[in-house]
Amino acid sequence: MDKFFIKGAKKLLSLSRTKIRLAEEADTIKTKPKPLPLVKRLSGEKITTIPEAKEYIQNIELKSPTTDYAAKTVLELIDIIEGVKYRFEPPELCVLLSIDELKEIEKKAINDQLSINLLLMAEKTSRGINIFTGENPPKDTWHLGRVPSTVAFFLDFAFQSNYFSDGLRLKNIRAVKGKETLINYAIYCSLKEFGAGTEPIT
Repeated sequence: MDKFFIKGAKKLLSLSRTKIRLAEEADTIKTKPKPLPLVKRLSGEKITTIPEAKEYIQNIELKSPTTDYAAKTVLELIDIIEGVKYRFEPPELCVLLSIDELKEIEKKAINDQLSINLLLMAEKTSRGINIFTGENPPKDTWHLGRVPSTVAFFLDFAFQSNYFSDGLRLKNIRAVKGKETLINYAIYCSLKEFGAGTEPIT
């Protein structure tokens, strides 16, 4: 298995532990939303509190995982990170798009038969609808968030959309890797494992 994928997953696991500790220090009790949607969808577990999230990640094993297990784990970890940080993280480091804006994006994609280009700190846009994570979004993109874990918010929406998914298989979504970080790479590989395309449209 790709060692950088696993290193990225382990880095996310470490980051999730840090975010949970910060949530505890901020006297956070509940996750937001509750239950955490990707964890529930992918593993059937209903995590609604910080202690439950802490216990859940203690059981994650990443010494020699299969590719599908690592991919599922990565998506669950970004869900946990986003779900516990709302009381201590500044708003500018949280999700920047609303559900209504995602519905607007979905409507346009359906009407114009377009794909989503999920730009993971990638500056080059392609034909379709471009959704960006990172600082300084390129022109004519939707700014999802400044940190990679905000992808969890979009994925929760995508898994509920018949246009963007078929069960747990993503469709009409393309992952575009930009800045080379372990976390970005782990998310990119996980999106690919769940069906996202990776070849840019020119």
